[in-house]
Amino acid sequence: MAQVGTFEQDHPGGLVWIPEGTTFGVDDIVFYRGKGEVPFEDVAPRIDLILTGPHATAAIPRELAPFLEPGLTQRQQHDFSDMTTSDLCKRWVEVDEHAVYVEFPHHRILFDPNRDWPADPEAGLRAFFERHDAQARGEKVSFNGVDSIRPISFSGVPFLRRPADDAEWAALMAVVTDLGSRGAQRYAQVRDDVIAQVFAAKCAHLHALDLDTATVADFNSARMLHVQCVHDTMNATVGPDGAVDHDKPRADWLPRIVSLGNRGDERGEPRPPATGGLLPLVDVPIIDAAQFRSLQQALAFAFEVPHDELDDALALNSPYLGAFECQQIGRLLRSLEPQGIVRHHSQEKVLSIRTGAYQAEFLRETLMGRTNVDHVRRPGTDWPETDHEHHADLTRRLTTAYDILRRWDYDVPATKAYAPPRFR
Repeated sequence: MAQVGTFEQDHPGGLVWIPEGTTFGVDDIVFYRGKGEVPFEDVAPRIDLILTGPHATAAIPRELAPFLEPGLTQRQQHDFSDMTTSDLCKRWVEVDEHAVYVEFPHHRILFDPNRDWPADPEAGLRAFFERHDAQARGEKVSFNGVDSIRPISFSGVPFLRRPADDAEWAALMAVVTDLGSRGAQRYAQVRDDVIAQVFAAKCAHLHALDLDTATVADFNSARMLHVQCVHDTMNATVGPDGAVDHDKPRADWLPRIVSLGNRGDERGEPRPPATGGLLPLVDVPIIDAAQFRSLQQALAFAFEVPHDELDDALALNSPYLGAFECQQIGRLLRSLEPQGIVRHHSQEKVLSIRTGAYQAEFLRETLMGRTNVDHVRRPGTDWPETDHEHHADLTRRLTTAYDILRRWDYDVPATKAYAPPRFR
């Protein structure tokens, strides 16, 4: 058996496991620059970007082994995750002292944190299998509402076996419940606690900020708190021989770098119903459009994207609007923001913190790099090691984008015709 970081692998190309009995706490899933040397409460006042990794873990708890289909490979396992974002985000927070990262510690087959925790996990899983049977009969079905535990990948690879009888169902659900209490359910609470702790620390920091010595970047960082829910997706799915080369329909392809979602339109503005009436709560933008466009433009500068290629490389709300997790976080931030109006210690100014959440769905091919993409497009069972040099370049550019936002003191207007001057 080989060690893969803190994980285990029984043979090359085989599944990667979380060791049996592992319990995850705050220190296991929260990452920031200086961790282990500086307590988080000392770092929290300077944070202006919180990254979340809801699908970043590919490893599967060893306790689930008796319930898995035989013959599964590391290639299939990692393809059914966003594990490339794990190294990216951990490296990002090491480079950027203003960022913190919270990572979901389990594979999404146990529970998908981009869904609500099910009131009755067994009923949901039974319903998933029933709908999958209907799909196999040629019926058109949706798995919405029953895929918090997802036994079959989006490529159609079966992971969890359907229990044969009530005793097997009881055994599986006992393991799911136990594992949930040891990490999966704790993730959302830790994530929200980090957000609340950072917000409170920023309010105290803003009150005490020395306006005579603070730079523009210091001032803007003190008044900003963003949460980015980080995902990645390939424009292809895995086939029976392990090659990730079954190209998706063009309409489902991601932009060249990232799709950013705030529940708005292609400029980040609200999408009111054509029939009138209230804007549905689910479609209230989770970061205001002006901030969102400024983020898009800062990324364009950092990744050297020409203005006429903006939407092809850095699309807003296409093809993804932003799913459950970022919606939940957006609502949390909207409840906190009215409390982030702070009287400066000089008593001469009232300052406020501007918040926003969004989903960042990176093109996995861009995160992996050409050599690794070529590798997984060939038949096989393994998954390539991270291209560390490539990730170092990506994190440098991502940090540069946020450094631009911190130094920037205006918002990009809604018109697509507007092309801001190149940032220097």
